[in-house]
Amino acid sequence: MWRAAVPLFILILLCTAGCAVPRLQEPTVTVDGAEIENITLESVDLLLLLTVDNPNPVGATLTRVSFDVYFLDDGQPVFLAHGERGEFKVQASGNTSVSIPVTVDNMRLVQAFLLALRDGAVTLQVNGSGVLDYGIATFEVPFNRTVEVRVGQADTSS
Repeated sequence: MWRAAVPLFILILLCTAGCAVPRLQEPTVTVDGAEIENITLESVDLLLLLTVDNPNPVGATLTRVSFDVYFLDDGQPVFLAHGERGEFKVQASGNTSVSIPVTVDNMRLVQAFLLALRDGAVTLQVNGSGVLDYGIATFEVPFNRTVEVRVGQADTSS
């Protein structure tokens, strides 16, 4: 009986040795900037531009990304908008660009604009996280970006 069990055990070891799963590295999410999509009397529609850098040899699904946008008034965050997006595919071993729509209330935007006129600049802050699902592992990846926008500055990304 032992003679039959030993070859079976060796066969199982050989089969599972090649099936070891490499350790997944944590991906990163960066904020690249924002684009104005539409302006009305009540609000401004923006597209927040993100890049998901996936260093792993397998693709993933970004099941959720959500964030809040603030402007800083004397170092204190003042809420501007919230954005969220559901599932989309993230490519293996590379970068995937993502655009997420967000609507900003004009009254809050006017506050930020008045602050920029007073101080010559306004500091914007984006805080959020994304959840990446690899099927065998899930990562929640936080991100944040603070950028100072000067009056008359056209490009807010740096």
